[in-house]
Amino acid sequence: MTLDVTQGSIVAVDPDELRTLADRIQMARDGAERAVARGEQSAFLQSQLPVEHTVFWAWPGQARMRCGGFADGAAELVTGLRVAADAYEAVELRTMLAMHGEDAQTPDGALARDRLDDLLESNPAARAQADHLWAAWRAMEGRDLVEHWSGAGRAGAVAMMGLLAAIPRLRGALGMGAGSLGEPDRARMREGRVAGSSDRFVPMKEGFEIRGQAPTGLADAITRIPNAEGAWNFDDNARVRIDAYTMPDGDTRYAVSIAGSSEMPWDTSDPFNWGNNLGLYAGTPESEGYDFVLEALERAGAGPGDVVDATGFSQGAMIAQRLATDSDFEVQHVTTIGAPLRLPLGDGVTSITLAHDDDPVAALADGGSPMSLGSDESLLIRRPHEERDTGILEWDAEAHRVGSYAETARIFEESGDARAAAVRAYYERLGEATSVRSTTFYAPEDRPPRVVADPPPGKDGS
Repeated sequence: MTLDVTQGSIVAVDPDELRTLADRIQMARDGAERAVARGEQSAFLQSQLPVEHTVFWAWPGQARMRCGGFADGAAELVTGLRVAADAYEAVELRTMLAMHGEDAQTPDGALARDRLDDLLESNPAARAQADHLWAAWRAMEGRDLVEHWSGAGRAGAVAMMGLLAAIPRLRGALGMGAGSLGEPDRARMREGRVAGSSDRFVPMKEGFEIRGQAPTGLADAITRIPNAEGAWNFDDNARVRIDAYTMPDGDTRYAVSIAGSSEMPWDTSDPFNWGNNLGLYAGTPESEGYDFVLEALERAGAGPGDVVDATGFSQGAMIAQRLATDSDFEVQHVTTIGAPLRLPLGDGVTSITLAHDDDPVAALADGGSPMSLGSDESLLIRRPHEERDTGILEWDAEAHRVGSYAETARIFEESGDARAAAVRAYYERLGEATSVRSTTFYAPEDRPPRVVADPPPGKDGS
């Protein structure tokens, strides 16, 4: 079973550091060439001596050969470093253009497009390397899904290419930006929103608090996301599950599991309706699903600064990411499955992202994050849900299911990958809790009109 585990972003490389290293190696190469020249001069001078005066122990041939070999190798390394520096800078500039458009500027205020054109014109080798790196990244992250449809024949390939062309155009028309690359602009759209409270205006039903236990691992945690799969999911109105862990030191930390979209696309009555998908994806400041989760956390006892870890599926994955980027909770750990966006969550957040290559929703990430998804322990875990070559049918809705992702998590946990140890350690820490309180929150059958709470005293002009 193919399983690809990475940190989920372009490798961070500083082109200037590569150029500085190339300059230092060039200085060493210059020294070696001077040594070769002096060795040759020494050999010439000794050749002028009478035979009976030849000094054999001073013969510089071997040293000259070693210095010459070092100089040749250093020259090759200098060329490679300078090509790599220009190639990586070209990829960085292309990423800036993809994220911010043709008006993107470099830190010194120059237009990224002008800098990129000058760079690639001056170094054709770097152009070829940058093109290769860019194409490899887009193919690996889901942009070139045509490869997954290799058996569909000409008609299938045309259909697939049409879909791939239509999705970016739709995003452009709606001002979303290119997949995950558009998040910086979306985040700026939300800057005016005050993070934190939902103001308790979101209708919901609160289930009974029960005594629970910590999940045994990643796969078990994923199955806790409310969903309609399986024999034990009797109420398909469940949207959020919150586990409150009392830790041995007396502190309480919270884990929220967030469902994906619910109801039919034309039904807008549910806070997790399909239309809210678009709002979250486009980065609009308001989201009923996000507010639903905020209020559920407040009802469960979580307040500003409390540790809240989030696990989410599809629309719930975008809400989990937004908790880390927008809320005033201390979010330390985010797990997303089937997410249409992959966002950089900051060095203080460990991000575990699961994405199936044949999941059409995960494909909307379109290139993934250009930056690290989170801390050094963050992971992007990918595989095809079904390793098959069935042409147009390979883009499989079954790949976008909670159960399918739980199976991928199990494969990862049993793979022997050394990076699974850190994931296990996180759940082992949760297992140390002295008690676990679990509460499920439901969307009501009949939703009353949404009413904004009364303004706090002093805010109404009185």
